[in-house]
Amino acid sequence: MNHTECATCGRKLKDKKSIERGYGPVCYEKHLNAIADEEFEKNQVTIDEVMGDEAYV
Repeated sequence: MNHTECATCGRKLKDKKSIERGYGPVCYEKHLNAIADEEFEKNQVTIDEVMGDEAYV
């Protein structure tokens, strides 16, 4: 699917890759970082989750 404007900031896309992705280069990098951050947070566990009651011995 080809896009003419960035999905994040609305600027006109000029580069072929950007048009295909739907994001300009800066917004695409931010988009990838946001996805990575979400994945990181989803996979985080607390010491209580790992150790259970043993954490307080």
